[in-house]
Amino acid sequence: MTETPPGALPAGGKDVLAVEAQELRAVEAALRERFGRYGYREVMTPVLEFAAVIDRAQEGGLREAFRLFDDHGRVLVLRPDLTIPVSRLVATRMADHPGPVRAFYLARAFRPPPPGRPRASEERQAGVELVGADGPGADAEAVALLADSLAATGVEGLRIGVADVSLTGAVVDAVVSDPDLRAALRGALAARDLAGWRRLARAAGAGERGGLLERLPAVRGGAEVLDEIAALAPEAAPACERMARMLELVARHGAGDAVVIDLGVMRDWPYYSGIVFEAYAPGVGEPVAMGGRYDGLGARFGRARPAVGFAIVLDALHRALMTAGAEAAPPREGVVLVGGLDEDPGAAAAARRSGLTVVALPASDDARAEALAEADGWRFVARPAGDGYAVLDRVTGERRAGVARLEEALPSPS
Repeated sequence: MTETPPGALPAGGKDVLAVEAQELRAVEAALRERFGRYGYREVMTPVLEFAAVIDRAQEGGLREAFRLFDDHGRVLVLRPDLTIPVSRLVATRMADHPGPVRAFYLARAFRPPPPGRPRASEERQAGVELVGADGPGADAEAVALLADSLAATGVEGLRIGVADVSLTGAVVDAVVSDPDLRAALRGALAARDLAGWRRLARAAGAGERGGLLERLPAVRGGAEVLDEIAALAPEAAPACERMARMLELVARHGAGDAVVIDLGVMRDWPYYSGIVFEAYAPGVGEPVAMGGRYDGLGARFGRARPAVGFAIVLDALHRALMTAGAEAAPPREGVVLVGGLDEDPGAAAAARRSGLTVVALPASDDARAEALAEADGWRFVARPAGDGYAVLDRVTGERRAGVARLEEALPSPS
């Protein structure tokens, strides 16, 4: 048996160091504030769920998940998704809420990485769920809130591709009469096998309708592409009208410039029933957010209500911000106090009571004080000097002597 190195992590695992953690918390704070502006309130669900409960969310049960057993032999899973637990919570714990329910979360999802494919096994997510609201207006709010929230974190050049599984399904049903071929097409789409989709579509028939089916996942553009689809496949006209209305409302929210129709957008979870969307930012090759409508999910937990939502992948969003050259976090308003650990802990305590952050060092660590402040991002360094302190401000470079009381001389973040 090969010995595991002391610093090894399981496949897909990742440590987050202090600077990155600080940046992630700043992103979370911006998202939490923006979600709140739209009336969404935070909920929390447990990391562990019964596998049988999560299995309710999709036909054929759960696929990729970390499984373990409780003391009674029941199978548990680390939640592989946040939409399913929040749907369970809303349908059971909030069954009497008149709705719409606006909920948001900041949490983690866990999924084993596929063999041979690098992917994080633990994904930090921030997301919203709008439960009990149907129609283009609710879809537009979700898309606009996603655009607004990502902009609040500093993302520029955002693009949100929108599709609709009901529209795609209507085109398939209109063009393909063979149920086995329909199933094969849906399977190819779910597997993101576009070459397989084209091959199957060519077998479905020729003509303009057959050509539309073959190129459907490659269709991109504005509302004009919906007119073409509705003309060739009138059966899809109602779905096209809903999407056109949604795009109009997104524009009235002020987010229209970021949104484009992209019928190649596909989601891994089969519970989606209407609009689906993915958000991309420059410099990151994977979606920074994804979501859609899932009207049938609540019924699987005992309370049928229409729903739409999205999840932002915080690590991907952080990479996008760093790639774009987002400004590093400024030094934190704290002071490294030499001697605060052994010679004058009372001064450290008084400064903390006033609202200051004090990082105490023993007097013997004087030589390391400025290196520590730089490594951990603290703004000030203070050393005993006579009856007071000498203070270095690392932002301005100013050195002050004769500071009698730290709490009176340094700014407090509170």
